[in-house]
Amino acid sequence: MVNLSIALSLFLAVVVSAGPRYPEDSCTCFEKGNYYSPVSSDNCRSFTQRTAFLPAETQRCPYGLQFDVKTCVCNRPENTVCPYHCPRSYSAPAHYPRSCSQNGNTYRQLPGTKCHQFTQETAHLPPQVHSCPSGLQFDLQTCVCNYPKDTICYTY
Repeated sequence: MVNLSIALSLFLAVVVSAGPRYPEDSCTCFEKGNYYSPVSSDNCRSFTQRTAFLPAETQRCPYGLQFDVKTCVCNRPENTVCPYHCPRSYSAPAHYPRSCSQNGNTYRQLPGTKCHQFTQETAHLPPQVHSCPSGLQFDLQTCVCNYPKDTICYTY
């Protein structure tokens, strides 16, 4: 009976860890240690890839494809779930100068979120709101989501 319980537990662990996982945010999927969010402002032709402790990167799907938040891959438009409200746009107040830049992206901690959310913008894309993985905060010193004990949060 014990062997059956162990085997069943291992089977469930494999089944649960296989395939994309979905965080609390309906605009984000999780696959192979990365969080992905479509850029709805360009009809999901682009997506943002985020990994804890590394800067976010915006990438484009191959021509004719859209990022599918349900399967976490670029897909044919007729088979794509493109939530047009994701990620939500954000206009930073003019008096909010603190930011960091990396790989052509500018990042800011989002006020009122205890640094659990941040904005990402490029010269070609307006600011978009993203969430750090659970338990992490966005750190302007390193420009990545980091452990709260290692983060200076300017925007509680």
